[in-house]
Amino acid sequence: MSTPLIWLLVRQDLRQRFTANLLGAAWTVLAPLLQLLVFAVVFVHIFKARVPGLDEGGYVVFLALGMWPWFAFSEAVARGASALIDGAGLLAKVAVSTWDVVAARVIAAFIVHGAGFLLVVVVLALWKGNVALTWLPLALPSWIGMFVFALALAQIGAICTVFARDTQQILGYLLMAWMFMSPILYDASLLTGMFGTWSQVNPMSSLINGVRGPLLWQDASTALPWPGLLAAAVTLLLAWAMSRRFRPYLREFL
Repeated sequence: MSTPLIWLLVRQDLRQRFTANLLGAAWTVLAPLLQLLVFAVVFVHIFKARVPGLDEGGYVVFLALGMWPWFAFSEAVARGASALIDGAGLLAKVAVSTWDVVAARVIAAFIVHGAGFLLVVVVLALWKGNVALTWLPLALPSWIGMFVFALALAQIGAICTVFARDTQQILGYLLMAWMFMSPILYDASLLTGMFGTWSQVNPMSSLINGVRGPLLWQDASTALPWPGLLAAAVTLLLAWAMSRRFRPYLREFL
């Protein structure tokens, strides 16, 4: 991969995302705060959702610490999977690696939602006081794991989309189902039977808990989510193998 080219594509993606908006990059700040407000109203006051050991405000913190990592992950996978199709013109004219095109989308998604996450964490720490900002570095391994996992899945999705365009529609439904089957809106301890087993093997369970555990519970034991990190590494190897296998045919089908 070419680092200068990737960052050029990242800047281009961020410009395209914000220049057409009246408020521009200010949406990086406004969107997370508005989403946090919507979640607080819908889940706390309408659905009366709770987590054992937490009050209403605590559940808002619990929800935010799970949703923002998922926002970054899911958008990175979805937008990265369409990167080769959207960049077909560039790939036809310039000898650019498909990894660069996909990685730029993934990096841009994590920049936007990572900035939103930091803002929300600071706001919650000042508002509720039950977010441990000094534990923030312990959440970094989980964010790195999610980035690697998203990059690998986005590359696999991008290759599949080149040969089967309806991969995008299927991927959207899969990501939505994956969100509801991950401990984002609820605590994994509430699951039993088959769903409890799935929660244990779901890589996103350990990655989400690796962000939430240190910041909410001050639990250092979740800071290295080995199941999620291992799944990310294995998926990255699979993506690399698929990329090597299908590289000669990608531009032909684009």
